[in-house]
Amino acid sequence: MRRLLLPMLMLMAAVSSLLLLSGCQEEEAGDDELEMRALFAEARKLDEQGKHHEALVRYETILGRHPNWMSTRLNAGMAAYDSGQYEKAAGHFELIHKYGPNDWYIVRKLIQCYERLGRDDKVAVFRKKLTDLRNKKDGSPLLKSFHGFSRDYIPVGTMHLIGYEFFEPKKHGRFWLFKLEDHHRKPLSIFLIHSTPFHNGKGQRLFYLTEACPGWMRTWYVGPEGRSYEWSRKRVTEILESKHKPLMVKPLPLDLEVLDVPGGTSPQGPPRPGTQEPEKK
Repeated sequence: MRRLLLPMLMLMAAVSSLLLLSGCQEEEAGDDELEMRALFAEARKLDEQGKHHEALVRYETILGRHPNWMSTRLNAGMAAYDSGQYEKAAGHFELIHKYGPNDWYIVRKLIQCYERLGRDDKVAVFRKKLTDLRNKKDGSPLLKSFHGFSRDYIPVGTMHLIGYEFFEPKKHGRFWLFKLEDHHRKPLSIFLIHSTPFHNGKGQRLFYLTEACPGWMRTWYVGPEGRSYEWSRKRVTEILESKHKPLMVKPLPLDLEVLDVPGGTSPQGPPRPGTQEPEKK
C-alpha cells in the first residue's frame, strides 16, 4: 500500500523553517532565561511522563512572561490537546496561525481541535485553508506530496483512534481511514471507507468499510452511507464497542504488511524546532 505521509526525517526537515517563513519572530530571552529554561525542561519531563496538564501549567507560566515565544506556545497547544483541553489548545494554535497563516501543520492541528469540539463550521473553514495551501502553485512540496492528513485523534481507553481524510477521493475512491494504535503507537487495526462504481436502486453510490489487522481482513459494511466523515467515525467507534458483526472475514498471511498505512509520522506530528528553548518531542 502507498503511504499517506512521508517518513519522519523528511517531515522534520521540512518543518524546520516554518516559524521563520511564517514571519513569526520570537523575542530575545531576558535575565530570567535560566529560570525559563529550567521550567521548560520540567514541563518536557512531565509531558514525557504523560502528565500533560501539569506540563501545560508550566508552559503557560513561561508564556505569561514571554507571550511571543511561539515554540513554547506550540508545546502548550500540544499539551492542552493531549490533556483533553481542546478549547485551550485551539486558542494557542489560533494565535500561532495568526502570525503564520501559511503553516499547514498548525492548520491541521486546528482541524483536529475543532473536530473534538464539534465545531463543524470551523472544521470546514480550516479544511478549505489546508486544501488551498496544498493547491497553491508555490505551496509546500511536502504538503503536495501527501495523500491525506490526520483529521482527528480520539482516545479509546488506553488506545487512540486516528481519523484520516484523503485529499482527492474522486480520483481513487478512498474517503476516510481510521487507524487504531496502542499507547506505544503500534498499529492494531486499520479501517478504510472506499466507494464503489455501483449504485443501489435509488441511484445512490455504494460504499464499503473494511478492516485490516494482522492475519485478517474484515468487511463490516456495504451500503449508501460512508460519504460522511461523522457517520464513518461513528460506525468505526461502534465496531470497536462490539455493536456490529462483520459481513465477511478473510484470513491473510501474517507477514503481509497491511498495517503500513499511513506510516512515517505520529498523528501529533513531528517535533518542531525552536529558537529559544528545546522543543517538545
